Amino acid sequence: MAALGIALALGAAAAGPVTLPHSTIREKALPNGLRILMIENHDAPVINVQVWYHVGSKNELAGKTGFAHLFEHLMFDGTKNIGPDQFSDYVVRSGGTDNAYTTEDATIFWETIPSNNLPAVLWLEADRMRNLQITERVFKTEREVVKEERRQRLDNQPYGTVVEVLYQNAFKVHPYQHQTIGSMEDLDRASIDDIRQFYDTNYVPSNATLVMVGDFEPVEAEALAEKYFGPLPASPPPPRVIPQEPVQTSKRVLKIVRDVALPAFVEGYHMPADGTPDAYPLRLASEILSEGDSSRIRRRLVYEKQVALDAQSAGNFTEDPNLFFVLGVMNATHTPEEGEREVDDEIARLRNEPVSAYELETAKNQILREFILSRETTKSRADELGYDAEILKDPELVNTELARFLAVTAEDIQRVARRYFVPENMTVVEVSPETGKAGSGE
Repeated sequence: MAALGIALALGAAAAGPVTLPHSTIREKALPNGLRILMIENHDAPVINVQVWYHVGSKNELAGKTGFAHLFEHLMFDGTKNIGPDQFSDYVVRSGGTDNAYTTEDATIFWETIPSNNLPAVLWLEADRMRNLQITERVFKTEREVVKEERRQRLDNQPYGTVVEVLYQNAFKVHPYQHQTIGSMEDLDRASIDDIRQFYDTNYVPSNATLVMVGDFEPVEAEALAEKYFGPLPASPPPPRVIPQEPVQTSKRVLKIVRDVALPAFVEGYHMPADGTPDAYPLRLASEILSEGDSSRIRRRLVYEKQVALDAQSAGNFTEDPNLFFVLGVMNATHTPEEGEREVDDEIARLRNEPVSAYELETAKNQILREFILSRETTKSRADELGYDAEILKDPELVNTELARFLAVTAEDIQRVARRYFVPENMTVVEVSPETGKAGSGE
């Protein structure tokens, strides 16, 4: 049924105006500052509960990175009322599932549960919002877990730290300069007092949004949220002093050597924050340049010119201005500079020629598909609602944002390409194998 629905909607997109079912959003603010957002839906007897804390890696201070991601782990390690592992154990034994994730801008904890377990899950979330027990043992254990995660995801991967180098050099003052997972040095240097202070500052009602989507009666769900979260003490919202990144005025090129078999490059262009007017044509430009094997950059570098073994590109759309980046792993007989020239030619084509009607329609259909899929489960609906509320500052975008994408023209895409995809706005990292490490790429 889902595939049929997508097919019908995509057909409608080609035929004329597209609308998705309207979601009625119920909103309430508690006296302690907690924001509550709800969408009632009775398609299945389940509820997705999310708590969005408006604290991510960009809210960390220099020398104290990785704290938000560390709390993604610590928040499962017991409170004054429940022991370690009991949170997830209860959710799973009741037939539900739970997890968490951290971004540059927020930390999100979520549960999908049978409808009748809503009171217990709200109590659990309220409990860990203010009653977390951060002991020396728990802190040190989770710190080692995070360090090992960094080793697996970045340090021990062939090109794992290349994007990190890009961000360290593309940003001079904005904290997007450091990765969400943090650095080994900062994690080792962190003290339990640092961690407790971070918790008391950021994991408070005034810095959180409670999202509920699914099978509930709104008046009852609101009353339950007020019952469990209402008694939590009020505290001032965390200070938000995020330095604005100055405009880049000249191309930056860095050459690094790594223990890899093949040369590679990654380049990043500064682009505006998500939700701003230029973000919508840039999102569609990103689809055209980078979505799938038939995208312009991958097709050119990997299939037509055959200079690269792999080529990927994407826009990192976030609360503050971020990067559109291209990563290429070259075939052994080709250099990073060759890959960059091919990308430059493709970017120049985007600046100089309007995209075709077919490419624009395909990109819009890909966006439409994402919107349709975001409504297939209670969790995906809650993800979208939380993101629109916390990061884009407007929960009603759940109902209205698609129209912004569908209104983009080929001229809009050409305009933003001319503004942002220019050499002086770009940082490039070129990767060479250590002497004697070059391989065949086969």
